[in-house]
Amino acid sequence: MLRSVHHGVLIEPEVKAETVDAGKEIFAPGVEHIEKALDDGWLQIARLSSKERSTAHSIISKGGLGAGEAESIALASSRKLMVILVDKAARSFAEVMGITFLGTAGLLFQAFVKKHLTLSELEDAVEALSQTIWLSPAVVSDILRKAREADR
Repeated sequence: MLRSVHHGVLIEPEVKAETVDAGKEIFAPGVEHIEKALDDGWLQIARLSSKERSTAHSIISKGGLGAGEAESIALASSRKLMVILVDKAARSFAEVMGITFLGTAGLLFQAFVKKHLTLSELEDAVEALSQTIWLSPAVVSDILRKAREADR
């Protein structure tokens, strides 16, 4: 779905290490999808500039974020890209830096708006996501309200 909503997607080296490399070690589900996306080329590992690496290190030391979130924010800031963030602290940090970001539920809403999901599929996906990660009830309510209004 990510591919259909955003045609070219970058992940940072640390995000790849956290998802693919560490995921393989624990037999995490979905790792094969990330590897296929990398093989297909629509998902690419970003090469961070020295300035972006320096910014990421600064974010880690000042913001207390993990390396994956810090690299993502540094890259998005430097290249004026939108970033997908799950972690609330990372989203707050990105907001302060003026970086455009989406959460996972927001990405699902984008897929609905672009007609890659029906309303029923969006509702099911948000429900499934809320079983995996914590979603603010206000966010869930807002997304589903907007989707239902758009579906009329």
